[in-house]
Amino acid sequence: MNFAIEAPGEAAPLSPWELVKALSGAATSTDHAQRQSASQQLQTWESHPDYYASLQTAYLDTEQDKQIRFLAIILLKNGIDKYWRHTARHAIKPEKKQFIRSRLLQGSLNEEDKSLALHNALVTAKIFRIDYPTEWPDAFSALIEAIKAANASNQLHLRGALLVLLRVVKELGTARLRKSQTALQAVTPELVQLLGAIYTEKTAYWQDLWTKGHGDEDTAEIAAENSLTALKVLRRLVTVGYEQPHADAMVCGFWSLSQSQFDQFLGGVSQDSWIPVPYQDMVGKHLIQFTKLHIEMSETHPASFPLLPNSIPLTKAYWNLVKGFSEVFEKSGGIKQASGETAGGNRKHEGPLYEKLALKGLLLLRSCMAIAHHPVQTFKYRSTEAKELEKQAVHILRDDLLTRDMLLDMMQVIISNLFIFRKSDLEAWEEDPEGWESQERTEGQAYEWAVRPCAERLLLDLLTHYKELGEPLLAYFDLVTKADMDIVSKEAAYCALGCAASVIYQSFDFDTFLTTFLVKDVQIQDPMAKLLRRRIAILLSQWISIKISQASRPAVYDIFRHLMNPDDQHNDEVVRITAARQLKYIAEDFEFTPESFYPSAADTFNLLVSLLQEVESDETKLAILETVRVIVSRMETHISQFGDAIMVILPKVWESAASEEYMIKQSVLAIMSALVSSMRVESQRYQGPIIPLLKEAMNPESALHLHLIEESVDLWKAIMMQSSPALNPDLVQMVQLALPLLEYDSEVANQCLDIVKDYIILAPQAILTDALRRPTLSALAKTLDSKSRDQSQLGAKSIEHVIRAAEEFGGAQGVSIVIQDLLEIGVLRTMLEGLHSAWESSQTTGPNRKSSKINSLKETDYFAVLARIALADPALLVTMLTSFGSPIEQVWSWLSTQWFANFDCMGDIEREKLSCLALTRLWELPNPMQDLVLARLQDYLSMWTSVVMELADDTSGDALRSQDSLVWIEVAGSEYDTPLDVSEREFAAKDPVHCVVTFEFVKARLGDMVQRVGGEQAFEANWAVNVDREVLAGFQRLSQSSGQVDR
Repeated sequence: MNFAIEAPGEAAPLSPWELVKALSGAATSTDHAQRQSASQQLQTWESHPDYYASLQTAYLDTEQDKQIRFLAIILLKNGIDKYWRHTARHAIKPEKKQFIRSRLLQGSLNEEDKSLALHNALVTAKIFRIDYPTEWPDAFSALIEAIKAANASNQLHLRGALLVLLRVVKELGTARLRKSQTALQAVTPELVQLLGAIYTEKTAYWQDLWTKGHGDEDTAEIAAENSLTALKVLRRLVTVGYEQPHADAMVCGFWSLSQSQFDQFLGGVSQDSWIPVPYQDMVGKHLIQFTKLHIEMSETHPASFPLLPNSIPLTKAYWNLVKGFSEVFEKSGGIKQASGETAGGNRKHEGPLYEKLALKGLLLLRSCMAIAHHPVQTFKYRSTEAKELEKQAVHILRDDLLTRDMLLDMMQVIISNLFIFRKSDLEAWEEDPEGWESQERTEGQAYEWAVRPCAERLLLDLLTHYKELGEPLLAYFDLVTKADMDIVSKEAAYCALGCAASVIYQSFDFDTFLTTFLVKDVQIQDPMAKLLRRRIAILLSQWISIKISQASRPAVYDIFRHLMNPDDQHNDEVVRITAARQLKYIAEDFEFTPESFYPSAADTFNLLVSLLQEVESDETKLAILETVRVIVSRMETHISQFGDAIMVILPKVWESAASEEYMIKQSVLAIMSALVSSMRVESQRYQGPIIPLLKEAMNPESALHLHLIEESVDLWKAIMMQSSPALNPDLVQMVQLALPLLEYDSEVANQCLDIVKDYIILAPQAILTDALRRPTLSALAKTLDSKSRDQSQLGAKSIEHVIRAAEEFGGAQGVSIVIQDLLEIGVLRTMLEGLHSAWESSQTTGPNRKSSKINSLKETDYFAVLARIALADPALLVTMLTSFGSPIEQVWSWLSTQWFANFDCMGDIEREKLSCLALTRLWELPNPMQDLVLARLQDYLSMWTSVVMELADDTSGDALRSQDSLVWIEVAGSEYDTPLDVSEREFAAKDPVHCVVTFEFVKARLGDMVQRVGGEQAFEANWAVNVDREVLAGFQRLSQSSGQVDR
């Protein structure tokens, strides 16, 4: 094949020699520039049609350096994700795919290096998932034939073929597409039969050698590897390849084989084992696979598990294994998380095999509890037969497995033996205090790989579903309170007491127990005292939400203060971190009161801050900061006493966090937000140190900007709520950081828009300056087109606020400047075009009706902005309307028609009154507006009558409010009002909507108009004569009733 084809823009043509040269440079060169150049060249070739086939050729060339081959197969694997599907840009051509597929098995069967063979198998699995069965229908048949041939001739080839099959089954087994699931299920019976035969044959071979000495040791080792791989594949096939595994004879046969061999192999790893010590690890791996098979079957097929042969005796056998292990639990070395990962990307766990098997037994028992008491909830259709199977499974487990004797035995063994704190646990504690504490915490995942946490979860399951077990527990706890127990035993008893809290709380007097025993126990001076202290912190957090009286809570706070005291030698890092973490749950409790915590607050905050400076793990720092945040929030205004101390440390924590440690900074911002909200007005003194951090977080050029945006906006909003005019100058300038965010349709954009509105109210003169006015209006204009109704409405209201502020501080000239800005921005033209399209739509009907650019809700927003202009100065509105080139008569004709029609759609009496006042102000203007408004007299009279009647409040005892319910005489504040609430209320009180009586406003301008047109007779003869009698009579009745109110 000739690869020497130069693509446009390439630094070098693709050829076998150039490819190997580039791979060598990228994989083995010690020169950074050369590695970078080679990597860029490889990226350039990605779109070349022969590139990926060439990578495969380089990988298959066993004479090449391993690093070159390894990079080649990695690049090929990455290319499958990017370019294998035909929809991808620069997709690999069909003929090249066929060429690559034809050599996939060769890449694993002939490969002696396990890591290279694994990655080739991963490539094969990815292609299987995409192409089988549509593009590669004979994939499985070819793989099966390769396995059969290798099994008969070459065990090394068999190892490679089984590895490929393992990765393929794992890939298809995790696929969500029904196509992949169906394809795997179709071939499963054939694979199970083949693999079952291979597994039996290879297992018999290495057993025969290691028991009788017949055979070759090297061959036996490979046979053991192949039997293990076959077992891994079988484990997955019987769980994902069948809908009802219990109904298949081969699955039942393999299930029975797994049980008999589990017992047999278990004897092979005991002290008097028949297997040589060097090979016991391999047998142990087979045992672990059996345990995974049993657990996965119970989790994947809960209805089938109890119906499979001898599943109940199997589970009981697991419990007997756990019981046997519990006798030596205290001496076992423990399971630890290793630094490496398995081939599947999971963390490795190292520890005694016996302990690992006992853990699997506990997990299987938890799974059986879930089947019996938590049936799988699904929307998927299930036949009557399937539902009956589920009921049968629950019945079998409850009646045959989870008997009372079994439950009591489990509870006794767990509490007496598995809760014991071992020497190995203590060693892990002291080796890595922060890491151990994090793994062991209640919400951690240690129960998946450690016996003690798993036993805790199992006891919780037992007590949750069998509350009658609380009675024997009470007797046990009564004994605990009377007997003189050692610390380790007492720690185990307190662990059980915490698990049982929700079951025994009505019968157990925890308040007395707290004051009589826990207060003393927490002061014990003993080398092992730290175990008990850690447990007491957890115990209190478990009981606080269940049953601890208000009278006992000060003692709880004192205990936590004592546990976090670094001067006590028994309060090591784990004890103090645990106390700090659990204190969060104490403060979160519904019955927490700031008053009872106040005496302990100062010391507690100091201890938390001190601990925060000592710990190194980010996860631990986040936990402590979260505790601080919760306490700050729950202390409310009482936190003021400690605000200075908190604000001293927070900037230091911020600075100590590396640039990429955004979660620490998120927590700092959250605490500041809670502090500002709790301290209310007094928090203004902290704006100096807070604003620089807030600016840094809101800086769009910062790498952390997107990570911190939500917490930053929350803090910013809290600061604005607690700010009074005049604002801090640095805070005022920050408004420019909010403006670019307004155009996005997101919750953050809504919050930023709310913040901009707050600025208009709190710092109107600053917003009206030349530096901020135009940018603010431009940003607000963009929100009018938002798809979010809340956002577009708030944007329109904010523009209204700017117009009102301009009138208040600049009069008509100030409003004219704002109008000029709105004209130059283009927003007023957009509004008028939208309103005109709405009018055109209302004037046409039928299939050719024109559609409106805006809906009625946006129409109302637009009229509200125009109303604000008219209410400020009606002449400015007329000038603006004529600035687009059309005479006022033409514009007024359609605009007034649509404006009056919009009253039926407003749905908000405040908006109706606003438009009513604005339209009425146009009666102040001379011709041509004078004749134009008089020509609409009937519309005006109808509007006035409707609005005034709607505003009337006959139930009010006040004369003004009886005429106009929107008029505020005096609005009383509340103790919960923020400074922003006060400013908003004062701003709203100045609004004509709330300080002008509508009928009096209308009557004054109507009377003035009557005089200008020659008096009442001339008005009636020339204008009122054109009004419907009913409309006129309605307005006259309104005048009479209002006159009576005046009298």
